[in-house]
Amino acid sequence: MAEVLLKGVGKVYEGNVRAAKDVNITVNDREFVVLVGPSGCGKSTTLRMIAGLEDITEGEVSIDGKIVNDVPPKDRDIAMVFQNYALYPHMTVYDNMAFGLKVRKFSKEEIQERVGEAAKILDIEELLDRKPKALSGGQRQRVAVGRAIVRQPKVFLFDEPLSNLDAKLRVTMRAEISALHNRLNATMIYVTHDQVEAMTMADKIVVMKDGLIQQIGSPLDLYNSPSNRFVAGFIGSPPMNFMNVTIKEEGGKIIVDEGTFNLEAKGCEFLKNYVGKNVIFGIRPEDLKFEEKGKSGSTIPAKIIVIEPLGAEIHLYVNTNNHQFIARTGPELDLKIDQQVYFIPDFSKAVFFDLETDLVIK
Repeated sequence: MAEVLLKGVGKVYEGNVRAAKDVNITVNDREFVVLVGPSGCGKSTTLRMIAGLEDITEGEVSIDGKIVNDVPPKDRDIAMVFQNYALYPHMTVYDNMAFGLKVRKFSKEEIQERVGEAAKILDIEELLDRKPKALSGGQRQRVAVGRAIVRQPKVFLFDEPLSNLDAKLRVTMRAEISALHNRLNATMIYVTHDQVEAMTMADKIVVMKDGLIQQIGSPLDLYNSPSNRFVAGFIGSPPMNFMNVTIKEEGGKIIVDEGTFNLEAKGCEFLKNYVGKNVIFGIRPEDLKFEEKGKSGSTIPAKIIVIEPLGAEIHLYVNTNNHQFIARTGPELDLKIDQQVYFIPDFSKAVFFDLETDLVIK
């Protein structure tokens, strides 16, 4: 396997349309890195530049210590799994998986050995004589992955491979690809717009927006310590709640004033430089403690507008008059629409953002 380095990589299309700018990423040997972001953020373009399917406007891409900017895709020793599977409909599963090896003049015996081993890993041995039209979506995806495995490349590239599958199958395939990574000890770069996929699969996540990298880190680093408001809102499901508040100081205490409620922000002395200013108060749904009657005094009063029972938990959509936000509660609560409820935020897990820069305040 191999290390992949991107140094100052950029892509500009005709008409001066910029898809990626100053992309710097280090993918360590055997690491599983996920590029995540909304549609049009440049993640697939970045992956295709690594693969050689897009020309690089600026910067350098190196694989295993070799700069590959001008190296054709077939000579980069990578294998790519596409969103639409890209299987040959007239070929059997075996022939689809063997095709790349036949083109490279591998012996018949080695082809049989590699295809058989990949089919065993992916549990598709009984499908080798079928054609793609006789397969389910999940089976086609396994074949596409198998075609990559037989190549035994230095780097595996995945371009939104699960987006065509139904929700249940996506969960299954997520686990299978993660297990495959552990089994092969492979270097993998994976593109998705689904932050749940990124959180559950990655060793390291690269969050992108408008062609720029917003933050790079482990899933928990990004979840617990986002660098800006975009990352905080993108990573996590349900997403982080944001409220526009004014910071005040009363008797040496830092007060968060939302307009309909005031809270003492314990442990948030770093906000002293923002006294008298408006900031963005960020709190995750699970960090809001439910209180039916607001006995503690320092609570967020709100009215329930939507109740989403999810079995193990309930998602409450509530309104303070100035803001709507989401809270997680236990399934044992007997709640009703328009009911007045109260929440205590855990300020040790709250995040505040500068209103002008959207950067986290520390």
